[in-house]
Amino acid sequence: MKSPSFIALSHWTAAFVSALLALWLFWFAAAQQIQSLYQLHYSAIQQMLASDLTGDTKILTRQLSSSFDLPYLKVSQLDGVVLHEQSNTMPAHTLGSWILLQFNRPLTAASIKDQPHNLQVEFLPALSEQLSTLELFSVFLFFGILLLGVLPYYLQPGRPKKLKALPPHPIEAAVQQAPSVVQQFQPQANNSGTDYLLELALYDQLTSLPNRQQFVRYYEQQLKAANAVYQSVFLLVRCQSLAQINHKQGYLAGDLYIKEMADLLKQLPQLSDESPLFRLNNTDFCVLFPQMSTEQTEELVILLQQNFDAYQQQKQLDSVALTGLVQVAQGKPLGELLAMADTALGLAKTKQSKVTKQSNLWYLFTDTQDQTADSSFSTKNWRTLIDDVLQGQRLTLLAQPIQGLNKTSKTYSELLVRFRSSEDQLLPTALFLDMAQKLDKLIEIEQMIVEQALSLVAKHPGQSFGLNLSAHAVQDEGFISYLERRLLKETELTPRLVFEISEWGLQQNLKLSKRLIDMLHQCGSRVTVEKFGAGITSFKFFRDLKPDFVKMDGSYTRQIEEDKNNQYFVRLMVDLAHRIGVVVFAENVETAAEKQMLESLLIDGIQGYFLGKPAPLE
Repeated sequence: MKSPSFIALSHWTAAFVSALLALWLFWFAAAQQIQSLYQLHYSAIQQMLASDLTGDTKILTRQLSSSFDLPYLKVSQLDGVVLHEQSNTMPAHTLGSWILLQFNRPLTAASIKDQPHNLQVEFLPALSEQLSTLELFSVFLFFGILLLGVLPYYLQPGRPKKLKALPPHPIEAAVQQAPSVVQQFQPQANNSGTDYLLELALYDQLTSLPNRQQFVRYYEQQLKAANAVYQSVFLLVRCQSLAQINHKQGYLAGDLYIKEMADLLKQLPQLSDESPLFRLNNTDFCVLFPQMSTEQTEELVILLQQNFDAYQQQKQLDSVALTGLVQVAQGKPLGELLAMADTALGLAKTKQSKVTKQSNLWYLFTDTQDQTADSSFSTKNWRTLIDDVLQGQRLTLLAQPIQGLNKTSKTYSELLVRFRSSEDQLLPTALFLDMAQKLDKLIEIEQMIVEQALSLVAKHPGQSFGLNLSAHAVQDEGFISYLERRLLKETELTPRLVFEISEWGLQQNLKLSKRLIDMLHQCGSRVTVEKFGAGITSFKFFRDLKPDFVKMDGSYTRQIEEDKNNQYFVRLMVDLAHRIGVVVFAENVETAAEKQMLESLLIDGIQGYFLGKPAPLE
């Protein structure tokens, strides 16, 4: 029989071993996290060196000092000549340094050699906070597990003499809890890796739904599967109130509307792994049901309309969404299917306009209707509407200012276009331009907008204005030639014009984009790359195109005061843009907290509902 002293010793031994094991696991995770901080600083500094165009070591050193909190920084030539050295006193962390040394992670300065600039940068990240946390948690973790291991023995009444009579040991649970302690030490996850880029590329960030790219791949797989799209039903839901909500309540309210619509659609019982929900674009959601009978389709649309009507009543909206359904007897090319779905939405809108006190209507478009009068009527209706807008010059230009955040910032007011029907009804801008492109009328619309903008600029001397050019227009050589002729005739106005072009639009044809920007600069106008950061573009791209401004995509602005990753990204982009002489603006600013954070990140100017809504100039 084992003595009580032997049992007590075994408890102490097991507790001590478990505490050491948990401590080792914690130290290993902490060492990995500190190494990741080294890598993060290393990559950022390396990118700044690669993007440097000035060759001025003083400017480079100042950029490094202002961008990173570095206790130690040394810049020297490769032959050893020291150009700059700074060393701030850092509290001693004997235990933390010893721990990192055991995992081959000594607290020494990292070194980056840049052969093209003949420079070597040595730096040490600010790790005081991490080391203090490491030491504190090490003490608590070790003694906490040790205490948990031996307390049950001393608290056990009568201290049983047989091991099998002991209560379940808590040491194992304590070891399992160690990762949660490690998690508190870890900094916010670095989302700049491959997984984060894939998530951005394949999933919508607002709703977490797979995006258009995912749907294209999914549909191609369905076409290859035997009978997968035979007698299928394609559902397209358009959230038609988004533009109205954005205009009246701001983009935060619009985001909430889209998120709630996504949540509502996710509750459809007809969804499955074979029929997932996708977000196609800003306003559209879609589902493909490979097998669905007519009765099931009717049940689906009735349920949708009931849900939309309930949401409309709850939110007090004029309408919520239109639904277009396409019923096909065999697989069709994706472009043809989407065109049929657009026609179904157009017919649903037409039906809604003819029905009093009803909204959120739907239309089922079948294969046999492909060439019917209804389809022709829908297309003819849009063509007539667009022709009427062109003939009557039925558009209004609103202005939304960009506010500079420093005295040297040169800003302007962005012109936003609104179209109206002959009945003076406001038309949805995005849908109108989309249909104009499909009917080969977009270039005429763009030319009409340019003419109206030139007239407005002439009436407001001393003010500068920004005008959006669509991705389709900037890749049309005929439109570029027209624009060049008009600007050359308005030499007094062109210095006050800034043309805004999306990053995605410029990427479609780099050679033609460079020719366009060079032409605009030769005419005296300036260029803004908008939606900057929405794609993955190298700074060499912008260095070659040489825009005057970039406007950060709104996804980086919203609630930036709470998002450390966006703060880091924006600060880095501002530094790099300033180094190549580009001014940086932020759009969709809607709160004072966002404005203050962007100002601290050295953004040059901001635009959004917090400063002012789009409004007529007169």
